[in-house]
This record gives sequence, C-alpha cells and structure tokens, in this order.
Amino acid sequence: MSKKVLFGSPIYSYDVDSTSYDKEKVISHILDNYKIDKYRNAWDNDSNMHHAYDDWNNTKFNNSDDVNNKILLPLYEKFIKNFFNEKLKLSKEIKYNFEIVNYACFGDSQYMKPHNHLPDYIFTCVHYLQFDPTQHAGIRLFNNRDYGSYAKHLFPAYYDTVNRIEDDNTFMFEYFDYIPKEDEMILFSGMLSHAVPKQENTTKPRISVVTNIKILPENEENA
Repeated sequence: MSKKVLFGSPIYSYDVDSTSYDKEKVISHILDNYKIDKYRNAWDNDSNMHHAYDDWNNTKFNNSDDVNNKILLPLYEKFIKNFFNEKLKLSKEIKYNFEIVNYACFGDSQYMKPHNHLPDYIFTCVHYLQFDPTQHAGIRLFNNRDYGSYAKHLFPAYYDTVNRIEDDNTFMFEYFDYIPKEDEMILFSGMLSHAVPKQENTTKPRISVVTNIKILPENEENA
C-alpha cells in the first residue's frame, strides 16, 4: 500500500491482483447493462454517465447481487480489514460496516458532477476495473479548504512555478486530478469532494466500483 496526502487528507492505494477474482465476469456484467442504457442515472440531472446508485432494483437491467456478493465483497473485505487493522492509527478498536453502493461506467464525453459522501460515510473506496490512462480521465479531488480557490491569486509567483503533480503541493490548488492504474483501489475520506471529468476521445468505457464505509455505534455489530 502507498499513501498520498492531498489537502491534509490521506489517499490510500492498493494494487488488486486481477487473477484473484473473476474480473472478466464483473466487467461483462457491467458492460451488458451499459449496452441496455448508456445514460442510466437515477441520482441527479447534472451528470452524464451510466451507474447503478439508487437504481439497483431496476428490472430493466441485469441484477448485480451475484457479482457483488460472490465476487467483489469478499475481495474488498480483505483490503478494508487490512486498512482498519494495520494502517489506521486508532486509540481503540471501532466497529464499521461497508457496502458496494455503486458501479460507474463512462463512455466518450460522459462525466460525474462534484459531490461528497456526507453525512453517512467516513471513507470511500474506488476500484478501477477498466482504466486506460491514455484515454480515460481519472478522479478529480477538490481542496475543501477555502483558500484552495484563491491561493493562486495571493502567491502567483509560487503558484506558477510549483510542481502540480506532487501531492505535497496540493494545498495551493483548487483540485488535484488523480490518475489511477487499472486494478488499483483507492481509499479516501468521504468528506473529500470529488468528481469524474469528461472523458475525451474514449474508445472503451471507463469502469469503476464504489464501496462506502460507515462507522457504527458501539452497540451495533461489525461487518
């Protein structure tokens, strides 16, 4: 696992072994639904994409339960347990659960609006099942601190010379475009606003799966 720190918010990254799960079946399932309707979007009127959020039970599409429960959730459980047990520096054990809340498929010119996962989810995981950095836009993460939008005006000489791809410098910028690798899973705070920029000249869909993590009260059971 590696870690970046953007705007004071850590971004954790895992490499998922593509041979450890039935990747072909998952992608085929998502693409079959994408072919039914490229603009499946029950979430908002501002984004242009195909995704399953708030629409899992739509009988127009192939049901995702088998793919999620039998293939993806057992895979993600290992990473999330490792994250809580090994990476977080907690003073005591906490209870949590996690669920696959979405898959997203973007073709040419498609995009997702900026949003966060408040108030329910403290962490978000995004697994990139199909991603080609030569033709796909990554994930755009926004600086939640107020000076992100005006730091360039306060210190223009520094802004014009600072290396924009180094995460240590992100405090100077309004947003940072993170470019993942295929089969990379990133984990970041659900409080961090993020978006998917418009895909340009895309010949194959960009596919990802989103899992959200919730902290539970002490009287509830772990996932």
